[in-house]
Amino acid sequence: MVETVLLDAGGVLLDLDFRYLRRLLRSRGHDVDEPALARAEGLARAEMDRRVRAGGRGSEAWRDYFRALLAGVRAPVGLHESVIDVLWEAHGRVGLWNSPVDGAPAVVRDLKRRGLRLGVVSNAEGRVERDLCSAGYEGLFEAVVDSHIVGVEKPDPAIFRIAVERMGVRAESCVFVGDVPAIDVAGARAAGIAPVLLDRFDLYPEADAPRLRSLAELPAWLDGDSGSVRT
Repeated sequence: MVETVLLDAGGVLLDLDFRYLRRLLRSRGHDVDEPALARAEGLARAEMDRRVRAGGRGSEAWRDYFRALLAGVRAPVGLHESVIDVLWEAHGRVGLWNSPVDGAPAVVRDLKRRGLRLGVVSNAEGRVERDLCSAGYEGLFEAVVDSHIVGVEKPDPAIFRIAVERMGVRAESCVFVGDVPAIDVAGARAAGIAPVLLDRFDLYPEADAPRLRSLAELPAWLDGDSGSVRT
């Protein structure tokens, strides 16, 4: 019986500000539409998944993540480092993951109305709670665990245990919804929490966890509707 839903922030609740990134690239002579940026961002996350599987740490690959994203939209290599410098400054000032994933706030509100307890576990840079609030999630989560603040990051199971302890819930009563298998699925499972993979771009067909196409499918999955699970 699921009593608690823990969620990742970036890629699950919050999207990168693709409008800002498009404007930035356009100002440097490279125009690309937002759907292409979104697809490239998903592929960049998949690259981080491969790096973590190979023994790297996601938090150490911020620049590589954006290099992969920019390569995915064929931005000239000569632009990459200057664009990434601007993105880093903007992220520290106003946050780059500040746009709600389409439909996600409504799903979270529905889960709360159902009586489920809700929390967030995120590898972030210290401002994820502010970004969630500004994106329409204020008051919906009992706990927001930001890796920068607590000093431990996914896939270390300790960060999940911090959320469980703060909320006073049992790990076996929780599910965790994340979008990077090596970070989210592996970490949650190691903490005794059932993982659910949000695979918006169908990038992980071999993942050893239930895969959902969108967060909107989560309530039906929680109700036992296996038809919402991607195989």
